Amino acid sequence: MRGANLPVGKASTKGGTSRARSQDISPNEIRTELEKVLSSSLFSTADRMKRFLRLVVEETLEGRGDNLNELLLGIAVYDRDKKFDPRVDSIVRVDAGRLRAKLREFYASDGVSSSIGIEIPKGSYKAVFKRLPEKAPVTAQRLQTRYPIATKSLGVLPFADVSPQRDHELLGESIVEELIHGLYQIPNFRVVSLSSVLALNGKQIDVREMGRQLGVQSFVEGSVRKAKDRIRVMARLTDVATGFHTWSEVYTFVSRDFFNVQERIACSIAEALSIRLGAQAVRRNQKGSSR
Repeated sequence: MRGANLPVGKASTKGGTSRARSQDISPNEIRTELEKVLSSSLFSTADRMKRFLRLVVEETLEGRGDNLNELLLGIAVYDRDKKFDPRVDSIVRVDAGRLRAKLREFYASDGVSSSIGIEIPKGSYKAVFKRLPEKAPVTAQRLQTRYPIATKSLGVLPFADVSPQRDHELLGESIVEELIHGLYQIPNFRVVSLSSVLALNGKQIDVREMGRQLGVQSFVEGSVRKAKDRIRVMARLTDVATGFHTWSEVYTFVSRDFFNVQERIACSIAEALSIRLGAQAVRRNQKGSSR
């Protein structure tokens, strides 16, 4: 999508320095990294997300990154007409949040060995390109050091849309991706990639068999319901070994700002799980040491 037909009058002079000179990275290097990202398993079925990312990268490389905004992206990526009002239709903001989460997940999994990183900082739609530090190969000894005995392994299942009109699946997907990112940040938590979960989720297997195949101890699942400005999210934790629910919580918010709400809900769930699973690990260690 090089040179996309955006309704932009001219290249931004303020953004001209981003014309692929971020940390002296050449446009060819950036485009090679872009193709690597877009061809990964995380983006294999996310056609609209790929279109979004390709557009912002190419516009940034052409020096027009500072001109990118919700209106332009709504028209160019989502084929909205000129009556598109971002204040009413939040699709660009929501998908931008999902795209940022997918990029973080990519560089924590498939792209862990990448030498160049592509980011879209919050508050902007202009891409940023960075040289990434070289990572040493992961050996069994390093894994053992990185993940001690108390490590918890988790998978996050898609949150079901139980809204009356079944029209808020996108909100559920965004919460899941923000939650995965939040769980990644917790020490001693390992989170299986969403693409691995989705590959098994459609198959007729129970949670215990899915956990065995993915090598996780627990699954987080839940549902999203929206009526007017009220958003209700239910989350629960399932133990793979027994198939029993071990934790459940309901979160209710009143807001029209979906982007802000999905972050708050994901952070609340991640914090609750950190406390819940951390407490369990401590109790197990104490029990084992008292024998």
